[in-house]
Amino acid sequence: MTIIEIDPSALASVCGGMKTDGMRRSDNIEDRRGMSTQDSINAPTQPSPTLPPLIRRPGDLSSQAGLDDIR
Repeated sequence: MTIIEIDPSALASVCGGMKTDGMRRSDNIEDRRGMSTQDSINAPTQPSPTLPPLIRRPGDLSSQAGLDDIR
């Protein structure tokens, strides 16, 4: 792994971001601003819906990544 160090003065000149105009807000986010960490941890949450059954096909991404060869 190569680690690249970036000079802080180089970062100071960077400008940019992500255009968020017209983005749809997510429906699955809870607003917990103003709650303490402990209150947030203890807040009741809705269970996630069950996932559909996994259907594997020859040549799918898992097989391309070699996951089918792991024993």
